[in-house]
Amino acid sequence: MGQQASDEALMARVATGDAGAYRLLVERHLGRAHAIALRVVGNRADAEDAVQGAFTKVWVSAPSWQPGRAAFTTWLYRIIVTTSIDTIRRRRGEIDADAALEELPDEGPGSEAQVAAAQEAERVRAAVAALPARQRVAVTLCYFEEFTNPEAAQIMGVHVKALEGLLVRARKLLRRTLE
Repeated sequence: MGQQASDEALMARVATGDAGAYRLLVERHLGRAHAIALRVVGNRADAEDAVQGAFTKVWVSAPSWQPGRAAFTTWLYRIIVTTSIDTIRRRRGEIDADAALEELPDEGPGSEAQVAAAQEAERVRAAVAALPARQRVAVTLCYFEEFTNPEAAQIMGVHVKALEGLLVRARKLLRRTLE
C-alpha cells in the first residue's frame, strides 16, 4: 500500500500506529487543510497552528475513527474547521495586519493594476474575516474551497438548510461591507 491506497485504508493503518500511512495522509491533505484554516482564521501563523492541531487530533483519534460514519475527508475537514474556530476563540478577534501586508506585490514599475487587484482582494479578505465564525466557515467551504452545500453542511455538522441560511446572512453582510 502506498500512494494509491485510499484514505480509509491509510486510516486503518494509522489506527495501528503506522507513521508512514499517517505521513501519506498528511501529504495528501495538507494543502487543502491549510487553505481552509487560513481562510477561517485569517493569518498564516494561526492557520499553521490549527492545521498542526487538527492533524495531531487525527493521529490521536485514529483508533476510534469509524470508517462507515463519514468519508475520511469530511471527518478531517470538520476537525480542521473546529480547530480553526477554537483558534479564533483563543485569539479573541485580534487581527494580524502583517498577514495582509505579506499578500501585497512588490511595487515595481507598471504594477498599478497589481496593487489595485491586491487592495481589492484585501478588502474582500478583510470583509470575510469580519464575518461571524460560522458564516466565515460556510463561505470558505462553499465559495473558496468549492464544496457542495451538502458536503459543507456535513463538514460543519449542520443541516443543508442551516448552511444555506448562514450563506444568505453572510452574503448580506458582505454586500453591505463591500458597497
